Amino acid sequence: MKKKIVIGLWISLFILIICFCVMVVSQRKQQQAEQEAALARLEQEEQEKATEEETPSEKETDSTENVKPDSYTFTDFEATYYSQSKVNVREEPNDTAEILGTFSLDQRVSIVAKCNETDYYKVKTNGDYGYVAFDDLSEEYIPIPLPTAGKSVPSATKDILFIGNSITLYPATKDWWGSGWGCGATAPENDYVHLTVAAKGYGSYDYMSLRSWEFSSTRNYELDDLDPYITKYQYGTIVIELGENVKNHEDHFKEDLSDMIKYIKTYNPNARIVMLDNFWPYKSIIATKKAVASENGVTYVSLSDIQGVQDYMLKEGDQFTAPDGTVYTIGSFLAGHPNDAGFAAIAQHLISAL
Repeated sequence: MKKKIVIGLWISLFILIICFCVMVVSQRKQQQAEQEAALARLEQEEQEKATEEETPSEKETDSTENVKPDSYTFTDFEATYYSQSKVNVREEPNDTAEILGTFSLDQRVSIVAKCNETDYYKVKTNGDYGYVAFDDLSEEYIPIPLPTAGKSVPSATKDILFIGNSITLYPATKDWWGSGWGCGATAPENDYVHLTVAAKGYGSYDYMSLRSWEFSSTRNYELDDLDPYITKYQYGTIVIELGENVKNHEDHFKEDLSDMIKYIKTYNPNARIVMLDNFWPYKSIIATKKAVASENGVTYVSLSDIQGVQDYMLKEGDQFTAPDGTVYTIGSFLAGHPNDAGFAAIAQHLISAL
């Protein structure tokens, strides 16, 4: 009996030893796991700290990408370049700045400085300053090709075509009493076109406005407005009355006027082309027109004796009563346009040349 008791005690002791050993091993594993987790957390914290040091904060990033205007510096650089396409003018010299406006293709741009931090020019625009990327401007204007001559020379004929601005044809507006004749004439029969047609006895004629061409920096894009006329009819004479509105738009005017004549001759190779002098005495424009006429075999009709003569012009503040009784007061737009006496003088010079 004693022997059985002793054996039972030894077995119990052995089991206790085993349990104790298992418990010790389990505690050591738990401690090891906790140590490994703590090391992992420490390593992660150190890695995150290092990443934060290498990567600037959102505030710092914004500051880097959008440099404040006060931090920009500039080097003086005065030049006149041309926009190479439709160009954005920005409030600050960077690609994300607000767009203030645009320059059109071949528009003349006055540069005043270069930005030292970005590839931007500081430019004058509308009495203020803006910024344009280097790559958007060119020292030379980009020649625009003439419209493709896709039609044959017309066989139908007419006597004369007048190509001009508001002095040749101006639509109805609230500013004046007319509708579709020379601006300032009291009636269509009193403008230079109709006076010339009547005096020469022309049986067939056309007259059209190409006023938009004068203001454009891409004038060759406007030439297809001539197509309804020069591609349908072979004219005996073509009169060009353009130039009054070219003031402040003289860039490549000589080249563009020469291109117009070339385009006209594409469809009207036998027409006599006559260039009418400016009614307003803009010397540089007149000199250019005379040079183009001489170089292209065009007849030039001088108006030098009536240019700037007040008796031939409408005067601001004067009044005109239309046939329907409406009274018009000559405003700043109409003032300076030919009056009936001015139109008669223009017609007389043209008739003499024809």
